[in-house]
Amino acid sequence: MAQIPIAFTEVLNLLNPPMSVPLENVKFGSCTMESDRFISVCETGLGQIAIVDLSTNPVSITRQKMNAEAAIMNPLSKVIALRAGQVLQIFNLELRAKMKSHNMPAPVTYWRWLSPNLIALVTAVSVFHWSVEGDSAPIKIFDRNPALTEGTQVINYQVSEDNKWCLLCGISAGAAPGVINGTMQLYSIDKAVSQILQGHSGVFSSINVVGVGRDVETAQILCFEDRKPDQPAKLFIMEVGREKTAPGGVFRVAPQLIPMPADAANDFPV
Repeated sequence: MAQIPIAFTEVLNLLNPPMSVPLENVKFGSCTMESDRFISVCETGLGQIAIVDLSTNPVSITRQKMNAEAAIMNPLSKVIALRAGQVLQIFNLELRAKMKSHNMPAPVTYWRWLSPNLIALVTAVSVFHWSVEGDSAPIKIFDRNPALTEGTQVINYQVSEDNKWCLLCGISAGAAPGVINGTMQLYSIDKAVSQILQGHSGVFSSINVVGVGRDVETAQILCFEDRKPDQPAKLFIMEVGREKTAPGGVFRVAPQLIPMPADAANDFPV
């Protein structure tokens, strides 16, 4: 048997005391972990939100009487964003004060903190960025491609470190039983153009590339899973935003097969 490359260790069980989170609330949409510091759970039947602080020893839990269908904790501070229908609110829990609120023109189907100061909002047709600073409203960044609208569930959204590239990831039911299709929309903010990729997940990174005659050492890298129908999954690592004719060319790594066990051939990374 192959050796497992990553060792998993259970930190806590949300169902056991003193957490005692109802099992029906530990699911996608109700239970969120935006960073390695906080877990938030909307305990909808009780009209409250459970906030688990993983930075304390022992791990602590507090409950706030707040009616919301979804909540996401700031990755660094005790600031929480709440969603109820199309109404969004941001609260500072330490100051017990509301920082700002906004009524969206359409329901938000996916959201996450992009940074301690910025929240991404995805509706059925568009993607917005909402700053926690000042009184500004969410700003539309781009529209969802038709390939990621009807019948597609958004499961991830990423933005490059230079804030010039966005990646929207969605899944949908495949033609065969047990098959889940993955579709991603790569969007250039500078050029306002999109490219559709077939796969389930991707992430941006910034690395230094030296010794190849480049005029710029820093490279914006997109690492993603490429999964076309009836073909094995491949890992792609490529630079984005650089012209092929630039000195030293464009950094990229030859595609590599992603090994999948025979008993989970339709599985995919998230």
